[in-house]
Amino acid sequence: MSTDNPLLQPSATPIDYDAVTLDNTRAAFAHALDAHREGIARIIADQGEQPTWDDLVLAVDALDATLIAVLMAASPLAYRGDDWIDLVNELYGQLMARLDEKLADSVLQGLYQRLAESPQGMSLDAHERAALNGHRDAFLLHGAALDQAGKARLVTCQARILDLVGQFGANMQLDGHLVTDAAQLLGMPARALAELAEKAKAEGMDGWLIGADKDSTRLILEGASDRELRETTYRRHHQRGVGDAERQDNGAVLLALAQARDEKARLLGFADHSTLSLKTKSAGSLAQVQAFLNGLAERIQPIMTQRRAALESLASDFGLDCLQPWDRAYVQQLERQAAQLPGMDTFSEYFTLAKVLEALQSLAQRVFGVQLVRAPAKMAVWQASVEAFEVWLDHARVGYLYVDALQYPGKVPDQVETRSVHNRRVDAEGRFHPAVAIVFSDIAQPPAGSPPLLDHLALRKLFHEFGHALHYVLVRTTNQLNSDIRGLGADGVEVFGNLFERWVWDAGFLADMSAHKDHGASLPQAELERLLENLRLDQLDKAAENLSLALFDLDLHTTPNDGRPLRQRLSDARARCGYWPLEAYEHPAHSFDYLLSYYDAGYYAYVWSDVHAFDLFSRFQANGLTDRNTGLALQTALLDPGAARPLLDGMRMFLGREPNDEAYLAYHRLT
Repeated sequence: MSTDNPLLQPSATPIDYDAVTLDNTRAAFAHALDAHREGIARIIADQGEQPTWDDLVLAVDALDATLIAVLMAASPLAYRGDDWIDLVNELYGQLMARLDEKLADSVLQGLYQRLAESPQGMSLDAHERAALNGHRDAFLLHGAALDQAGKARLVTCQARILDLVGQFGANMQLDGHLVTDAAQLLGMPARALAELAEKAKAEGMDGWLIGADKDSTRLILEGASDRELRETTYRRHHQRGVGDAERQDNGAVLLALAQARDEKARLLGFADHSTLSLKTKSAGSLAQVQAFLNGLAERIQPIMTQRRAALESLASDFGLDCLQPWDRAYVQQLERQAAQLPGMDTFSEYFTLAKVLEALQSLAQRVFGVQLVRAPAKMAVWQASVEAFEVWLDHARVGYLYVDALQYPGKVPDQVETRSVHNRRVDAEGRFHPAVAIVFSDIAQPPAGSPPLLDHLALRKLFHEFGHALHYVLVRTTNQLNSDIRGLGADGVEVFGNLFERWVWDAGFLADMSAHKDHGASLPQAELERLLENLRLDQLDKAAENLSLALFDLDLHTTPNDGRPLRQRLSDARARCGYWPLEAYEHPAHSFDYLLSYYDAGYYAYVWSDVHAFDLFSRFQANGLTDRNTGLALQTALLDPGAARPLLDGMRMFLGREPNDEAYLAYHRLT
């Protein structure tokens, strides 16, 4: 089957998406799943006497890589409809169950342990030892050391967790609100109106479709002068995941999920789920992370209190009595207009998707020596708007990068993420397997005849994900585990996304990148500096929100059984950060889907990584934003090792000192 199924080709062969069907996807996964199960059994039998690096670690690597790649390669096809969504979800469940089963195998665990303690294991290089230790930790975290009764309880607990995760996601689905009266949309920028009209058209409707998702809600809150429409949109956004029955209410589901995770953590010998989660991350112990968050909360609380008072005063100046949550973004837009700053509609006219991708290609080449070459037209993609690139470094092709930047019918709203299909590795026969990564963003489809345009938020999203993608393809380790940057934990991974965002906060860089869609002129740097300074205030608000959510997340996953309701936890966290008090109709925890996987007891990663991204970027600010020597130092210290080197060690190497929060605090005026 592997000779003709498009999903079972080596990573050096681009996937023929034109040939992928439901049937051959199911067949490919079944083949890979059987091969994985049978291959592990054979490895256990063959390696019993003396396990080796090639025939144990790299052999299991190859089986893992093939199984994971089938699902990840097929995952973008979920936009095709419910049949594909159901299949992808089904295969994901099977994948997780199989990997859990593998890592709970005490016999297989024993082979890794014997290799680590053997003369060959002792002579492995630092990267190989790191991978071996990572595998041994994974066995412990998946219950390989438990007795049979414990393993049975763990399986039951994990099934409960997966069920609750699925239920939470299902509860978030909420239809959009159709507006047919143009008068309700007065004040909306033309670009935003076109985006909402396209969404209605995609659903076979006439008018403007306002989804309950973040992006659609943001467009209304920022642009609509109709206060009643802003209120309706905001309240609807906060109805996601709210239900009457316990099973349909995500408040109850999230608490049950945290309690199930706590049970799993205790079964594995940890005091709570937060401690278990932090075992696989980069920031340190629970006490260290709590101290970091608490210290930042103390600094931001008085500044945010002042910011809230200033916005309330500003709202009054604009004739808005009693500032409401649905007024805040609108007031900030009015403030920009009053200061004669370019609105985002005007700003975006200078940043076409094509121009931005050119800037990203140039940045990658100048800083890291990476060439992103548009793939030949014959390289199939799943949507016509998807861009495919070959990644070249030192005259060798090291991977492929797909950029799925535009929204289209069936694509999940707010889908902004980076996925790895294949990790870079070298197999036991010495064959090189290049990396394959996919960047997803949510840029609106433009009206016919117009290019896709990016406002500053869209720029930040695309640069953020591009940072993740470069991290995946520039890793120089040679095995599956070390090349999986998720091994650094959510905090370690997010550092690189946040680092790349810093470039679009530099007025000079933006001015050089800008080119008007019609006449090609650039935006003046002085004008951009004024705009970015205004947007910095919005970033303070976002920093306080993220910090409050991080405190809430860690609190929930540390003490889920103490009887405190979710609402009290969230209200307390917001108060500690000086963030806006929680209104009765606001239910942010009910749609806090970051906690469904990977960011559970890890949402702090966005705050922690942002602080450290500012610190890393300070060296580029000192030496030049495209300085090749600084880029080379970043590659050597932090990108090349993947998950083989502790992140903080790499930071110390790059900075030549201990990491600190000085740049972050100075930017937000928190010093």
